[in-house]
Amino acid sequence: MKKTLLLAAMLVPALCRAETLKLRSGPDIEAKILSMDADTVKLEGEKVLPRKTVSEIQFTAAAAAKPQEAAAAASPEDAAAAKAAFAKAGELARKYTGVNGLVLLDSGTEILNPDGTTIDRNHQIRQILKETLKQSWGQIIACAEEGRDRVKILKANVYNPDGHIYTLDPSQIKTSKPQEEGGDFFTSGNVCTQYVMPNVQVGSIVDYETETETYNPFRKDFFFPQWGFQDDQGPVARSEITVTVPENIPLFYSVKNFAGLGEEKPAISSAAGTKTYVWALENVPPMVGEPSMPSYKDVAPYLRTSILKDWSPIFDWLDQMYKERTKPSEELTRFTLDLIKNSRTDEEKAAKIYHYVQKEIRYIALKVGVASGSGGYDANLTWKRRYGCCVDKALLLTTMLEVAGIQASPIVINTNNQAEVDFTVPHLEYDHAITVAEIGGRHVFLDSTNYDYRYPEIASFDYGVHVMNIFDKKIDYVPVPMPKENGSFYDYTMKFSPSGASEITEKMHYSGSREGGLRSYYRSIKKEEQKQNFQSFAKGVAPSAELVSYEVNNAEKIEDPFSIGLKYTAADYPQRAGSIMIIKLPDFEMEPYRINEISLDQRRYPIEYEASMGRYQHYELAIPENFEVVSLPGKIDLSNKYSSFKAECAKTSKTAITCSVAWERPERVIPPADYAEYKAFIEKAASYTKSQIFLRDMTSKEK
Repeated sequence: MKKTLLLAAMLVPALCRAETLKLRSGPDIEAKILSMDADTVKLEGEKVLPRKTVSEIQFTAAAAAKPQEAAAAASPEDAAAAKAAFAKAGELARKYTGVNGLVLLDSGTEILNPDGTTIDRNHQIRQILKETLKQSWGQIIACAEEGRDRVKILKANVYNPDGHIYTLDPSQIKTSKPQEEGGDFFTSGNVCTQYVMPNVQVGSIVDYETETETYNPFRKDFFFPQWGFQDDQGPVARSEITVTVPENIPLFYSVKNFAGLGEEKPAISSAAGTKTYVWALENVPPMVGEPSMPSYKDVAPYLRTSILKDWSPIFDWLDQMYKERTKPSEELTRFTLDLIKNSRTDEEKAAKIYHYVQKEIRYIALKVGVASGSGGYDANLTWKRRYGCCVDKALLLTTMLEVAGIQASPIVINTNNQAEVDFTVPHLEYDHAITVAEIGGRHVFLDSTNYDYRYPEIASFDYGVHVMNIFDKKIDYVPVPMPKENGSFYDYTMKFSPSGASEITEKMHYSGSREGGLRSYYRSIKKEEQKQNFQSFAKGVAPSAELVSYEVNNAEKIEDPFSIGLKYTAADYPQRAGSIMIIKLPDFEMEPYRINEISLDQRRYPIEYEASMGRYQHYELAIPENFEVVSLPGKIDLSNKYSSFKAECAKTSKTAITCSVAWERPERVIPPADYAEYKAFIEKAASYTKSQIFLRDMTSKEK
């Protein structure tokens, strides 16, 4: 299953349709957009607008396909295919109810020719059972790199329950060269082919075939077919992948998650100087999602293949490109040395350079094919134009660190919210690039893509994955930080009057990716929105709360620790029950949304977090002299191999109570085999956090 093909309808806007362009000055324009890039918006009729004059583009819903009459006489082959498809659908539907759709056939063919060119065919037969699938399953979108690939739609039939059959109408195939995929990521050089299948309705079966020919491969020795055999919308009657290579070229493969579903070894045949490998699974149940589960490729039955025996050719290819692109110009060298002239240690030099690349080089990806996509642009060019993608920024950071005398290398990585890279079979499977440097005797990973991470912090999605260290030509590992290195630290001071009026001060600071993520959020919102946030915090503790003050420290200053704080009052924060005052500590209770991953009785898949976690809370309560403590939350000390939870409250003087909580999870992944133990641990800790403090008013007349 080519996930990219199936999801393309959701990722790429409908091509060449009327949109509304809101201009910074002048009237709105209704027009068809042919392409966009960083500087211009090209409209139908060859009209070109400077991109900076367009403030907003409102994409309209795709126009419904005009009804077409059923083919006057469907071919006997089409009629037979429709009959067989509905029979298979009925059989599958009896086994699985309540699904969104049925995958009757999911077939791929990958052919490597002796000259290094390739053919990729995809054949899908699917029945749409829910309205939500009409758009994503009812149209074909396939993109190819201009000058390298070409795409054909070989077949696109719609079989309707009323017996009508609608066949491919070539005149309705649209092609375009989209240059924006969204946000700050721009591409050019791609040609996308789109076909909206006519008269698709709930109950329709779509039967289509596409072919992508790579007639000008960027590397003739790179061939890495992959295939997933499961779908999250419904069951798969048959999923198969056929890989054909010249008989003198070996094929290496890795198969995962086939247990209980079928044979991992392929059927192999030879003919006319070629060798063909076939993997097939039948009656694959639908994938049922779970909270905080790993990515599709990590849990679905999945195949990776390669004609490379080891990683050397990939390392050599990237090493050559990256070394060419990390040669500093005299101008960049002078600038770097001037930037760090007051830095005394390698740590200070690295921090100065890291923060510069983060803040001053904007993340914008402008990509034209493989060379700039995987190889990135020359570091000197990225520095001069002040923007680049993750690869570009990693190359620039590497270059500047080397100028400073710090050994560094670009790293290619699949972030931990994507598939785990399977290093048993060489392939090109990564979605990000960062940098590693030897600083102060330590192996330090730095991700300069983001703007908000204080040296040496990196984003949480970089943790706990194996990566390619290009210049050292080795597989490296980005370690998961200890909980206190990725922690949230909360300090509460609470003063209560005999009437129950309260004054509460909260101060919060953070470490690791937790600090960077929150800095990013507070830097991105307006002052008024910040105030509204803190008002919500206060009201969450007591509906009567009134915000007195708040602070946001160093949201814009990346070099210094980020922290926030607030102070508020509440006329009646503690609950009263006669002479008893009941205090519920702020943020003490584990609310269900914070532990949604343990909501299931059982799990099929691991729980996968992005990072470790440390949460530390400290409470100082000042109570009136005329109150005595009736009860406090007891001491608790829970731990297992994945997490620990410790808490206690104590009366430290006649008018003072102190409470503390330390919840740590050093691990990032909880396997299903240990889920029951982990769930019981969290539930016990969560139950404890419902505890409250009970005080008695000694002067009350109540008996």
